[in-house]
Amino acid sequence: MEGAQVRKKPIGVLLQDKGLINDGHIQLALQDQKVTSEKLGEILERLGFVSQYDVATTIADQDKRPYMDVDQVAPDETTLRLFNMTMCLNGNFLPVRREGDGELLVVSASDDVDSLERLVNQRTGLRAKIVQGERGKIQNSVQYYYYFLENPVEKLIEQEIRLLGADADGVRSMDTFISHLFQLAVKNRASDVHIRPMDLTISVAFRVDGVMRSMFSLPLSFKRLITTLKMRADMDIAEQRLPQDGSFSEVILNNNYDFRVSTTVCPFGENVVIRLLPAKGDFMGLQQLGFFEEDIKRLKQIFNEPFGIVLLTGPTGSGKTTTLYAAVRTLDLTRKHVLTVENPIEYRIPLIRQTQINDRAGYTFSSAIRFFLRHDPDVILVGEIRDGETAHTAVSASETGHLVLSTLHTNTAVGAIPRLRSLDIPSFMLSDTLAGVVSQRLVRRICPTCKEAYRPSPAELKYLGDETIEALYRGKGCEACHGTGHLGRTLIYEILRPNREIRAQIARDEQMDVILKTAKRTGFRDVFASAVAKVKNGDVSVAEVVRVLGY
Repeated sequence: MEGAQVRKKPIGVLLQDKGLINDGHIQLALQDQKVTSEKLGEILERLGFVSQYDVATTIADQDKRPYMDVDQVAPDETTLRLFNMTMCLNGNFLPVRREGDGELLVVSASDDVDSLERLVNQRTGLRAKIVQGERGKIQNSVQYYYYFLENPVEKLIEQEIRLLGADADGVRSMDTFISHLFQLAVKNRASDVHIRPMDLTISVAFRVDGVMRSMFSLPLSFKRLITTLKMRADMDIAEQRLPQDGSFSEVILNNNYDFRVSTTVCPFGENVVIRLLPAKGDFMGLQQLGFFEEDIKRLKQIFNEPFGIVLLTGPTGSGKTTTLYAAVRTLDLTRKHVLTVENPIEYRIPLIRQTQINDRAGYTFSSAIRFFLRHDPDVILVGEIRDGETAHTAVSASETGHLVLSTLHTNTAVGAIPRLRSLDIPSFMLSDTLAGVVSQRLVRRICPTCKEAYRPSPAELKYLGDETIEALYRGKGCEACHGTGHLGRTLIYEILRPNREIRAQIARDEQMDVILKTAKRTGFRDVFASAVAKVKNGDVSVAEVVRVLGY
C-alpha cells in the first residue's frame, strides 16, 4: 500500500519535517532510548517535546488519512458489540458506527492497517473506513465505552439507592454508592460533584464543561454520605460548624484521580463540593486549545522573548495554567533551563524543574523566585501572582534578564496593568518588563454529532454586529452530548503585546481606556471579537457567548 510505504519514514524525521522538533530533541531522545528501549515517538511524548495529537496528525498527513478526536464521537452500541474490549485494546482501535456503502468507521492508532482492515471485514463483513486517532485517547475510550456498555452505572446507582434506603439500621456501607457516583461523574466528563442538602432531599449535581447539571435527588437519610466523604478526605467528622478542606485519591477505570473535597456549612447541613482531577493530564497544544493560527505565531514570539513578564489572566477555571504549559512546550527545552513553582503541580514534564509551594515550610511563590535566581534559570514559571511581594519578586526577576510566566486574576488583558499597579508595581518597571498578556475564557463547543444550521434572528445579528450572516449553528442534543447540544470546550481570548507607544502610556500612568484605544488602533482584537469569529465558523453558539460574556 502507498500509505504503508510512507509510514516507513521514521517518526522522528516526520516530526522534524513538520517543524515540531529539532536535532537537539532527537539527540536527547536517542540518549534516553539507549536506557529505556522505548519507541522514539513515545520518548518524544514523555519528554514533552510533542503531544500524542502531534504524532497522530503527522501520521494522518503522511498516510493521507483523516484525523478524528475520539473525545468528539460517541460509538454506536451495536457497533461496539461486534468486537470486545481486549480485541480493541490489542489492536489499538475504536469502532464507531456503520456508514453508507458498506463501511464501518474505525478510529485507530495501529501501525498494522492491513491487519485491522482484515479483522473488521471478518467480524462485520464491512469495509473499514480508518481514521487516525491518538493512542492514549483510544485506549482510554475503549475501556470507558466497554465498561459502561457492560455496567450501566445509572441503573447500578438506582439499585444501590434502593438497597441503602431499605437499610434502616445504617449497616450497609456507602462505599459502593460512592464508587458508582464517581464513575457516573467520569462518564459525564464532570469536573466537580456537588452534594447539596435541601429541606426535604439531598441534591446531587455535576459541573460539566463549566455548567451545573442536576443529576438526581437522595432522601435525607443519606446524610451519612457526607460523613463518609469527610472521613475519606481526612476531615474532622465532629466539626460541623466550620468549612473544611481535604483530599484523597482513587482509581477509576484504570486511571488515577485526585479528589479535592471542600465543605461549607449551610442552613440544611454541610454542602460538599468534590473536584475531580486526573492524576495524569494529557498535554495539549495551542491549536488544540482553540487559538487561531495567526495568534499562535504571535504567542510563540511572546513566549520566546529573552526576558520580561508574560501573564495569563481570566477567572478561576478558565484554563490559564493549561495555556501556560502549552506555550512552555513551544520552547526549546533542550537549550533552556525552566523552573516552576506551582500549587499544585498539574502537568509533569521531565525536562522542566517543577516545585510545589509549602507554606508551612516557608516555601512560597515569592521565596521560590529568590531561590530560583541562584539556579541559572532562563524561564521562571510562577503559578499565580496574588500579592504584592510575589508581584515585586516576579517583576524584579524579569528585570534581571529572565522570562517570567505567571497568572493573574483580571477580566481583561489591559486590566492586568492597573491590577499590577494596585500591587505597588511602579509604572516605569511595568513599562520596561511587560512582554505580553493573554486574557481568556472557556466556552462550550457545539456538539459535532448533532450540530444543525439555522437562520439567525435579528437580535442575534445585532448582538454579533454583522447583519450579513445568513446561517448560524447550534446543537440539537444527542446521546454523545447527553442532550445538551455541547461537547467539550474551546477558548475565546485576547492578546495584548505592548509596543513602544503603549509602553510610554504605561510609564505615564495613562488610564485603561486610553491604552485600550491605542491597542485597538494597532491590531488588538478583544475577547468578544474572537468569540464572534468562532460563532461564524460554527464552533460556538450565540447563546453560549451570551452565557459567558453577557450582553
